[in-house]
Amino acid sequence: MSTLEQVLQDLEIHGFSVIKNVIEAPELLKISGLFNQEFTPAKVGKVDGAQRVEEVRGDLTHWLDPANPPKELSSIMNLLGEIKASLNSQLFMGLKDFECHLSKYPAGTFYKKHIDRFEKDSSRSISFIFYLHEEWTNTDGGELLLYNKTNEVLEMILPKPGSMVIFLSEKFPHEVKKCLKERRSLTGWMHTKLLT
Repeated sequence: MSTLEQVLQDLEIHGFSVIKNVIEAPELLKISGLFNQEFTPAKVGKVDGAQRVEEVRGDLTHWLDPANPPKELSSIMNLLGEIKASLNSQLFMGLKDFECHLSKYPAGTFYKKHIDRFEKDSSRSISFIFYLHEEWTNTDGGELLLYNKTNEVLEMILPKPGSMVIFLSEKFPHEVKKCLKERRSLTGWMHTKLLT
């Protein structure tokens, strides 16, 4: 079963999908240089009222233009385009656009439980994460916890290098547990509206 087929099947049945080894080690090595550029502290809330709250999240971000991505990310962007098209043709999701950023969590940082939809903007439909660090062990922390509607942990996902997580944005509150070394990813959302 292809990555695309697995994602579609998992989303339809479970609402989330975890695919290992989407990105191979040589590609991760090429991508690693992108994490040397300037990153800014991530904020909480929508653009106008967003603020840095380190008790909630400690990650740093570098926003990307999906229409003009760094060449090192071209295979990921192509895959995202294919996933978006397939979700529209197979599951009729009406996805129109996506946004994404590179993210790094310095050692000791985390992101408390939250949901990826804003109260006054429900266009985020699909959340996705590609783990871009080159090494990670079971004791390095940084797990992604997905919760169900009754606040029980549904899935605990170790951020294995080169793996991808994709899930329905409105369905799963989630959090990032404390990282014991720098955790790197490409994170983003597919929207049901065009982004300007």
